[in-house]
Amino acid sequence: MTTTYDPLLRKIHRATAILFIVAMLIGLYCGLQPAGTSPRRELLDVHKSLGVTLFFLAILRVMVRFSTRQPPEPASFGPMIRLASRLNHGALYLLLFIMPVTGYMFSSAGGYSLKYFWLFSWPRLFAGNDTIKLAGETAHGLIAYVVYAVVALHIAATLWHVMLRKDETFARMWPTRSDV
Repeated sequence: MTTTYDPLLRKIHRATAILFIVAMLIGLYCGLQPAGTSPRRELLDVHKSLGVTLFFLAILRVMVRFSTRQPPEPASFGPMIRLASRLNHGALYLLLFIMPVTGYMFSSAGGYSLKYFWLFSWPRLFAGNDTIKLAGETAHGLIAYVVYAVVALHIAATLWHVMLRKDETFARMWPTRSDV
């Protein structure tokens, strides 16, 4: 019986974590800058590109997750820890899909740049639709606070498992020498 997640899933997890935190920090910074200014415009292009990358990475992650064996939850987990873990992971997966979609809605309908790392531009499927622009902008802005809370909880839970409980939870996702 395996005690760790599949190596590919662990690599996707690391890439997702790094990209998600970078996109989150760029979005937070840009939200504090005046609209239409530099470097806000350029950073938002990076933020959107990371969001699209995360969206496709999330699709790959779900495919790998359901096609590989998952290690059993540690026996030391009580019902509350299992529930909290499942809720947090479920929220993270949902956010990996919701944030890029709402960001795309906002940018597409609002006529904003949809460049992908300056390589090409995504089509604007909602061009000029003020209802979708407002819905995307509002949802993206409000759900960002949920992202901050869920990511903070995930990091806090990781630290709790490593530093206080000192259980095997972290080792399930942490890379082994063969992953490097």
